[in-house]
Amino acid sequence: MALNLEMRFNTANGKTLTLTVSEPKEDITPAEVATVMQTIIDQDVFHSEGFALVSINQARIVERNVSELELV
Repeated sequence: MALNLEMRFNTANGKTLTLTVSEPKEDITPAEVATVMQTIIDQDVFHSEGFALVSINQARIVERNVSELELV
């Protein structure tokens, strides 16, 4: 099972940018994620197509299960 934290931001040009963090800590809280996301916006760390991130859109934990098939 693989866990990813997806943080989605709104950009100045009306689009959405998603940042993904693999294997976030198990007990991460919504408040911690919101704080990190706001810090990313405030510090102007990332741009998408030259446009700044302007607001928080959404955050979610995505769980993925992969089962490999043994081919004969």
